Amino acid sequence: MSNEGAGEDLDTGDAETAVRTGIRDQRMVVSGWFASHADTGTPGPHVHLSTNDRQDPVLKTSQIPELIGALNLVGERIERLWETDGADYPFGEPDDNDPAVIRRRRIDHLVLLDNLRTHFTEIADILLRSRDMHDASAAIAPLLGIDESEVTYRLNNINLFAMTRTPSEARTKQLTDLRQEP
Repeated sequence: MSNEGAGEDLDTGDAETAVRTGIRDQRMVVSGWFASHADTGTPGPHVHLSTNDRQDPVLKTSQIPELIGALNLVGERIERLWETDGADYPFGEPDDNDPAVIRRRRIDHLVLLDNLRTHFTEIADILLRSRDMHDASAAIAPLLGIDESEVTYRLNNINLFAMTRTPSEARTKQLTDLRQEP
């Protein structure tokens, strides 16, 4: 990482550099990332800005061209690195902030509630006659349409009053609306 600006580390190939700010001894750090750290890891080339002292940066207007140069330099480098190494980057879970992921999870939850309401008496009977939660989970999972390992967690997080008629009607409408979205 350069302490003098974008022009001094042109031959290193790193997707990071720093430029001086208008605050004594402060540097604006421009870093290339393969995933956004602002959410749960939206894949792709990103540029992150920070300072070496974790304070808000202040630039003199004469320093703006140097910052723009640093942004362009790091942007080009991280895109080049993404092209060669991006497919090998170990991404985690789906992006929780992705609207499609949010929508899918909401639909899955509403379907779970509908399945619980539909099979409520069967599930209650299974719970009353099962030896333990593992036995119950194995029998309940197919009725709810979820994996056996999810049964305990998912059932522990459900408000049973959501099974009454008014919330059920609202849930059906919401599920219909969500499924009609593009």
